[in-house]
Amino acid sequence: MRYVPLSPMTTRKSFAMPSTAEKIALREAAIAARQGLRGEARRAATEAATLVAFERLQRAPGLVGLYVAFKDEIHPGGLIERLVEAGRQVALPCTPKLSDPIVFRAYAPGDPLVRGRMNIPEPSPDAPEVFPQVLIVPPVAFDRRCYRIGYGAGFYDRSIPILRRRHEVFTLGFGFSCQEIAAVPDEPHDVPLDAIATERELIVPATRP
Repeated sequence: MRYVPLSPMTTRKSFAMPSTAEKIALREAAIAARQGLRGEARRAATEAATLVAFERLQRAPGLVGLYVAFKDEIHPGGLIERLVEAGRQVALPCTPKLSDPIVFRAYAPGDPLVRGRMNIPEPSPDAPEVFPQVLIVPPVAFDRRCYRIGYGAGFYDRSIPILRRRHEVFTLGFGFSCQEIAAVPDEPHDVPLDAIATERELIVPATRP
């Protein structure tokens, strides 16, 4: 099965939300580092990170919620292709209002996508809503405790606890090693990930399996 590439539609609108000055500075530095990874180096790093992520996901059963790459985020296309070929069900997010949790809808390579609230492609409203047992999360920056900095809207910090009220959810960050920082200035509402896959390694906090 060939994967149909997912690319965000062109937009001039930024959806970064207000954040602490420290988080803003760390976010900007991580974005710059990510943007500096280009060409063959980016392709090789993406492939290596995909292999690390896929190996870990073989021990995390259930439907997998992924994402459509925004700007210079690591592209999940290869990971989606591997999961589907392995018989796993996958889903993509539909961007909600800023105060709402993420809605995931079933997806298969080749399914039509529509323009979402923030100009990012997403499944049609006709696609079934699903509730993933596994989430692949693209951090902007992260640390070794698996805390992350996103774009500031808080979608995942709001959505993960709601999903976990239904069932267990394994959360896997997916990114490049250049996005790692010494320490995320975490706040009470921040939800750490269970692990993070990069092209170099699988990062797991010392207190988690």
